[in-house]
Parts: sequence; structure tokens; C-alpha cells
Amino acid sequence: MFGVTVRHFTEADIPVRTALLRESRFQANLTDFAVVAEDDALAAGQRRTLEQEHAVKRIFTLCGPEDRIVGFAWITSIDWRSQSCELSFGVLPQYRGGFGAIAVAAAHEYLRTELNMRVVINQVLEHNTMLHSAEALAAEQRVRCPYDSYTVGEWRTSYYWSTTEDDIRRYRERTETRRREIAERIRARRAV
Repeated sequence: MFGVTVRHFTEADIPVRTALLRESRFQANLTDFAVVAEDDALAAGQRRTLEQEHAVKRIFTLCGPEDRIVGFAWITSIDWRSQSCELSFGVLPQYRGGFGAIAVAAAHEYLRTELNMRVVINQVLEHNTMLHSAEALAAEQRVRCPYDSYTVGEWRTSYYWSTTEDDIRRYRERTETRRREIAERIRARRAV
């Protein structure tokens, strides 16, 4: 679904994710811990997540056509009882324009259908417009948190919002309504 598949992160994916963690635009939009960490420490942290932290943190690999890795999604603050988690993601630079929004949608779908998550908490730094415009971010946010993160030598403001099953249902209804309206306009033009 969505043209992007989600699979469990494996040890073979660590070098690709490490390169993403070190990419400058990614660093400015999430965290800069990869700047100060050695390759071995970054790999060890990802291995630890795979081997020991599955109950509280998971990493997923987002794949496009021909199983090419287009990015990664990871969930933290997992509350299995409440069926909630916080979702983060990173799309490889060469796929941001083409697969970014599709990858995020696929991750949300996977969390709902495969992990039975009912509430997903989203966080985006205010200046991060890689997948959202500044206007869309401001409209989406429910909580604005100044001084939330310190990245690339600067305090950053974050926006937080939740996505629930009702939100997804309403989004799908709006999308379907919009699709029908466009189809009707096309049919009306052809009839003339």
C-alpha cells in the first residue's frame, strides 16, 4: 500500500541508517548526536535497539520499488497498554521529494494495522520543512514547545500533535470526497 513497504530493521541496514543520521539536513531537523558519536557507537546503539530494547523502541526500514531503502521510521515512548507511541522518521535525501509523504503514510498505516497502535504522537521541529510547509506545520500542531531540542548549536522549537484512528478516518473521507469532486468535474467537461 502507498508504494512504500515497511519491514523490520535489520543489522544489514545499520550502515545506511548511520549515513542518514550523519547527513547535515537530517542533523538540523532531529538531533545532532551523530555528530559527536563514533561509527562504532552509532552501530552499537542501533544493535542494542534490535537486541534489547524492542519493548520500548523499534526501528523499521521503509522500502520503495524493488525493495530499495528509501528511509527509516522508529517508534519510542511505546505504551503497549494504551496502544500509543511517538513516531520519528528519516527519508534518504534522494527520496525526500518522491517518497517522503508516502513513507510517512505507510509508517502510520503499519503502526495501526500491524502493531495495533491507536494514537501516534508526531513531533517536528518548527524549522523543518522537508515534508511539511511552515504553514501546514503551524496548522497541524496542537502543542508548540519552545526550547524543545538543541541541534546544530541552536535551541529549536517543536510542534507536537497526535494522530488517532478518527483523524485517519476523517482524512480518508476528505481525500475520497476530493477525488470524487475531481472525477465529477472531469466527467462534466467530457460531456460538453
